[in-house]
Amino acid sequence: MTDGLEIHDLCSALEVLERYGQTVAYIDAPIDPNLDLLSDYLGAYRTATNSVMSAEQPLRLYRKPRTGAFAVLLGVFGSRANTRILLDPQGRHGTEVCNAELVYRAIMSPIEPVMVRSAAERVVVEQPDLHTLLPALTCSAGDPGPTITLGMVYARDERSGATNCSVHRITIKPSSVAIAIYPGGDLQRLIDLHTQRGERLPVSVNIGMDPAIYIAAALSKPALGFGDDELGVAGAIRGRGVELAPCYSNAGRFVEHAQIVLEASLGTEMEAESEVGDAHSMPEYLGYYSPCGEVSTLRVSALSHRPGALYQALSGPGREQSELLGAGQEVSILRLLSEWGMNRLVKDIVAQPAGGGHLFTVLQVVKSCEADDQLVRQLSQRLLEAISSTKNIVLVDEDVNPCSSEDVLWAMSTRFRAEMDIHGTRPLPGTPLDPTLSSLYCPGEYTGTAPKSVFDCTVPFALRPRFRRAFA
Repeated sequence: MTDGLEIHDLCSALEVLERYGQTVAYIDAPIDPNLDLLSDYLGAYRTATNSVMSAEQPLRLYRKPRTGAFAVLLGVFGSRANTRILLDPQGRHGTEVCNAELVYRAIMSPIEPVMVRSAAERVVVEQPDLHTLLPALTCSAGDPGPTITLGMVYARDERSGATNCSVHRITIKPSSVAIAIYPGGDLQRLIDLHTQRGERLPVSVNIGMDPAIYIAAALSKPALGFGDDELGVAGAIRGRGVELAPCYSNAGRFVEHAQIVLEASLGTEMEAESEVGDAHSMPEYLGYYSPCGEVSTLRVSALSHRPGALYQALSGPGREQSELLGAGQEVSILRLLSEWGMNRLVKDIVAQPAGGGHLFTVLQVVKSCEADDQLVRQLSQRLLEAISSTKNIVLVDEDVNPCSSEDVLWAMSTRFRAEMDIHGTRPLPGTPLDPTLSSLYCPGEYTGTAPKSVFDCTVPFALRPRFRRAFA
């Protein structure tokens, strides 16, 4: 089964997923990327009994979008099973090695990217009309415009060697392109460095790549620090360096195997994300809308693509987004556990999709004595303090499947009492997109911070014989 299961780009990743029985549905009916395509995609898997946030998302390839020059692919990261296959396509590691461990090992032994003199055959369009070329999705009525949802921005400071890979919401407006950049993030730091020198930051926006690169791009502090090379992590996952090629229209670099690449630059220019006052952004990863604000202007100078390129996208809130963000959070937790010498206490880490990969994290813990009852709770509180994107940590035992929300709820139902087993923290910073972190939600509380919680759904060590699980 594992013979020939090598992933080196998006198409080879699809072949591997199909070898594992994940089928791609090919849609040949013409369809409009403006609302209709995503509506059809959501309708393909939504039922009366599942959740749009956590239901597994299928692989679907829309071959005839009414606008744009490329077929649209969704669902690559549509399940945890897919994520595992994409991290370990040859199945070299058993279940005792969790997903976070696979990525953490790559962080510890990165393989630097390789610069090639020129890319393989590509079609290059200078000063491209993105409305004509890209089948970017408009996800909901009132969105600012067609939005690129899986554009990985690669930036590098040639003086220091600091790099950044990150995915951003990129809106194609009638006469400009707008990109939402977190003010305190690494990409903004690189922009500021160049601005101080009177320079613009050359970047590439890479769409449709080896999934290991997207997973690496989801890593943030404390998994990776400023300037650390996410492509080195992706290279280590595959055992070979990611190939980079020089951009055609600027001094930047792009991922050589990327299906579609935008070449662009970033500076100090800001603009309204929407042309309409009082507008909302495309749906955010937690399943809500946010008000539009001022975002950066992306000056696009060229577009290149491979022959027969695929345009990869995701739905905004949904399983794909949660899998990517969750992978990053799981690695951050494992890195801290390892640095603290506490990883022996945790067997698996699962950022549940119901929390968008951030707000609801399950730790499967391993206790060896009664003192561990308190130790795992204290450890969880330290994690909540150290990682701002966390909110709720649920502790479960080894006989509970942390990937199954039903099993986690069973543990909460039978091994948890709210008056005894909820352990809070002091008010801590959280993710700004959490709508409960507001003085409107909790009067008198400072917006942006709130106490976080540990839900201890484990059996006290001394009582384990009483809680022996049937059919285990």
